Amino acid sequence: MARINLKKFIAEHYKGGVTARDVIREGVTNSIHAGADAITVDLWFDRQPGLFGDEVRNVLEKITITDDGEGFTQDNLNYFDEICTGHKDDIGGKGVGRLAFLKYANRVEVRSQLANELVEFRYTPDFTLDDVQRTASAGRRETTITISELKEKINTQVTKLVNAMCDDLRLLLFLKKQAGRTIAIRFTHNSKQPFPDDFTFSGEAIEAQKTRSFELQGETFDCYLFRDEAPRRGIVAMLCADELCVEEYQISKRFDICRYLISITSTYLNRSSNIERQKLEIPKSDADADMASPISREALMPCIRAECLAMINEAAEGDIEAFKLANVDKLRKYYPFIQIESLSGEAAMLDADEIVRTYRAQQARREDQLVEALEEGRSVAFDDISHLASDDLARFIVHRALVIDSLAKMPRDSAEDVLHNAILRKHSDGSDIRENNVWLVDDKFLSYSNIYSDETLARIVREVGVETESKQRRKPDVAAFFSKDNEGRPNKLVIIEFKKPGADIFENNKALVQCRLYASELVDRIATVREVFAFSVVEIDDEFYKDMKRTGFKDVFSLSERVVYDDFVIGASDDIPLHLYVMPAASLITDAKARNRVFEEVLRFSMDKEMPATGGSRSRRSCETDSQL
Repeated sequence: MARINLKKFIAEHYKGGVTARDVIREGVTNSIHAGADAITVDLWFDRQPGLFGDEVRNVLEKITITDDGEGFTQDNLNYFDEICTGHKDDIGGKGVGRLAFLKYANRVEVRSQLANELVEFRYTPDFTLDDVQRTASAGRRETTITISELKEKINTQVTKLVNAMCDDLRLLLFLKKQAGRTIAIRFTHNSKQPFPDDFTFSGEAIEAQKTRSFELQGETFDCYLFRDEAPRRGIVAMLCADELCVEEYQISKRFDICRYLISITSTYLNRSSNIERQKLEIPKSDADADMASPISREALMPCIRAECLAMINEAAEGDIEAFKLANVDKLRKYYPFIQIESLSGEAAMLDADEIVRTYRAQQARREDQLVEALEEGRSVAFDDISHLASDDLARFIVHRALVIDSLAKMPRDSAEDVLHNAILRKHSDGSDIRENNVWLVDDKFLSYSNIYSDETLARIVREVGVETESKQRRKPDVAAFFSKDNEGRPNKLVIIEFKKPGADIFENNKALVQCRLYASELVDRIATVREVFAFSVVEIDDEFYKDMKRTGFKDVFSLSERVVYDDFVIGASDDIPLHLYVMPAASLITDAKARNRVFEEVLRFSMDKEMPATGGSRSRRSCETDSQL
């Protein structure tokens, strides 16, 4: 018989890599095909030093899969020695799955106790039947595959891995149960992670809430609806090939009443799976479809989505509507500038990222249409231009609110780093104008551009920073911004400095003096600057507050904590006004939130309250017309 270069075949065949999920799924599936009803998957972890030697992490070291199937009989050994065997064609077997073991690990050992014989061998790319050791031995039928010396040391998340395995195998175990065979898969681990050390997933407990079929372009798709109770959430369609999940299609991440999982099978999906069942090779669009693969994702996915939601509506009346109402409330809070009707009545089922993506795509199309009309000299309604501008402003104000809310939740001792990164990310080159959030300090700085957009100004700021550090033995911790006059010359300067909590009155006063000296050095280098605003973000205790009041600082209105202010003159000729504000981080955030709320009220956001209901559908129907919607 012709030999095959198995090492090269594996390298070429499994180009995408193999995960623990792939290996376990292959091993468990083989056990089920071998008639096993009781299967155990043991995950062995070992403590390994971290990258820097000062931390210890648990990494997956070994996997063993044990079953009570028929074991490695002579016929099964013969099949094992052949690549692309055909004896499992009727159940979807490809004859190459076991090669995943060799891709994943350097050592694969098999021990199979038959009725009167113990069969043992090590599986390698050079495996032949001569490597099999047989020993006369009677015992309980049991086969164990041990996979060790893994090629990658990964801190595997047991919860995520086991849950994924249960999802992958759920349909197969359910169908076996329907055929009168109950299979139980037991998972154990020693990782010390927050997941049961001993967990069993049994076909006995699996129930499908509903089944249905639909047709698309002459192909039949069978759907099985399963439900997991909270805290699991979401709606996921599991696209299966030969009863095993190959691809997950997330319909909703935020559905939080429970989790619905819909397994979908079809001979079309069976044919579309690649040989190692790692992906479905389905044409992206109708234009890419051909005789071999006539159904595209463009046609299939919307149909699957509609069928899945219809199943849920029929099986659990009220769940979808309850979620829609809750989701609409969230939309009103976070995305009030989006009109429900503009999203074809589907906004209540969309996730946040999908909502924004859909809305922005619509806005881009509207803008393109207006620009095209203007270029062609066609009449354009000024109301259309005004609406686009107001929508952009509304989106900006709402997203400002999200930034402020996230800052309000930060720990007090993290104020310096978090605020600095919010206003201008540390170590940023400032080339992206959108990185500038100086409006957090005061809305009059909305139009400011950051210094780094001008190479000459950036060089000056770097030089002054080095000189200031040399003189004061302290590196300036500031974000500096400029505005420019109508001739493009920088005329106003904003400096924001942060001081870590816990500094005493002497350190805080020193920070104020350093801020003034730093500002003076800058205006001496940039002759066109005519005004400076400086903000020192520090904690203000009673002693520091009294000292600032004694030296001329005045109170400024704030909604929460103390904020004080004083005017100085700086520069070589003492002719440049410096307005210095001193405030705690909490006050900066509270005041920014209050200013933003004024914008929100003035914009008078509105949102459609009525959501169209999703109707039910027949238990078996055609999706031909739906795919065209």
